[in-house]
Amino acid sequence: MKLSSHKFWNSAKLKRILALLAELTILCSLLAVTAYATTTNNDVAGTVQTAFGTYVKPQIMKAVNGVVMPIIDAILSVLFVVFIVMAGVNYKKHSGGDFEWHVPAALFAGLIVSLTAPLWMWSMIGW
Repeated sequence: MKLSSHKFWNSAKLKRILALLAELTILCSLLAVTAYATTTNNDVAGTVQTAFGTYVKPQIMKAVNGVVMPIIDAILSVLFVVFIVMAGVNYKKHSGGDFEWHVPAALFAGLIVSLTAPLWMWSMIGW
């Protein structure tokens, strides 16, 4: 009797069982990864703090100073110009009316803070 002629070996149930076993094998191998803190004293907290101070903190600072803050500066400067123009148009539209300066003043203050933030925010955070 051939093995391949048996109904069990040709069924979709076998394929599902083999797929389940493969998934379980992969899952167990991923979850069984051992994390070695240090070879001498197994101080996980110290190793994480050292890694954060050495590798993560400089990368965060570089990304914030080089990408995030310029994007915020650009958005605030565009909004500042748009609201100045809108306030000027609104002033001309209502001749002799009040010039609405509250929103542009707040945007200008935010722009000044965001432009100078890389100079003082890291010391304020404690980095």
